[in-house]
Amino acid sequence: MTAPVLQVRDLQVRFGTKRGVANVVNGISYDLHAGETLAIVGESGSGKSVSVLALMGLLPQPPAAVAGSVLYHGDELLGLSPKEWRGIRGRGTAMIFQDPMTSLNPVRTVGYQLTEPMALHLGLKGDDARQRAIELLDLVGIPSPEARIDDYPHQLSGGMRQRVMIAMGLACDPDVLIADEATTALDVTTQAQITELVDELQERVGMAVIWITHDLGVVASIADRVHVMYGGRFMEQAGVDALYATPRHPYTEGLLGSLPMPGADRPERLVTIPGLPPDPVAMPAGCPFAPRCGYSDGDRCVGTVPAMESVGAGHDSACHYPLGVVNG
Repeated sequence: MTAPVLQVRDLQVRFGTKRGVANVVNGISYDLHAGETLAIVGESGSGKSVSVLALMGLLPQPPAAVAGSVLYHGDELLGLSPKEWRGIRGRGTAMIFQDPMTSLNPVRTVGYQLTEPMALHLGLKGDDARQRAIELLDLVGIPSPEARIDDYPHQLSGGMRQRVMIAMGLACDPDVLIADEATTALDVTTQAQITELVDELQERVGMAVIWITHDLGVVASIADRVHVMYGGRFMEQAGVDALYATPRHPYTEGLLGSLPMPGADRPERLVTIPGLPPDPVAMPAGCPFAPRCGYSDGDRCVGTVPAMESVGAGHDSACHYPLGVVNG
């Protein structure tokens, strides 16, 4: 296998607050290869978005304190200067944000916002940049791109604005595209169109994709691997088929149980996970999920953080008593 495009090792993010130090990301690690789609899933507040903002260099320090290692093609990203980061973002790594209406500049045309990074990273200006912008809008399925390029964000629908964000992400041919809750505010039909579009573009240009979402249903058809995140840690990681077929962590089981599946052989009421996610200022001493877990023994689980261990081929779980594993 070729070397990873991105290697994240023991990534930690903490914020200083009036109440104390908030431990938001607590030592996550993973590799990302060219052409691969990695999904990071979990409830709101689990640390998903903060983790990718950290590896994009978009967290102000202070109040954030970022530690660990993020290697892009073997080169360390953490600790780069603002000028050095500007040379990486957009060209090497790019990001699609959750809300395009607040991410796009309301007083600049779509064309201006598409061509600005091209001038910075590719040296494209004038008619050459405009032509590439039109091609990108056509690529992401915007009708009449020659006319739409001069529109302002408020003149576009939510789905079209999200397509513009994808076009901006692709403008400089990045190796890594991060989609942070990119379909959350869209209707189901548009969600499907956007996920299919990213999948098609990935196959066409060979980029790696990190898909951040709280919705396991979204990633079922697009991800190669899934990392389940809770309390700033990875609870489970596996190939998408193995994770859905044989979840080994109680939290993953709870997330899957909460998915509506019409016609499936399951109880009439969806499964709910009792309680609330942990307070990052007062994280539990043991497993962060122990206070909400129906399998917790109340001793080992509460007192000791479980290590991420193998429970099958390419399947790891951070649980003292992984589901379906004898003598776990």
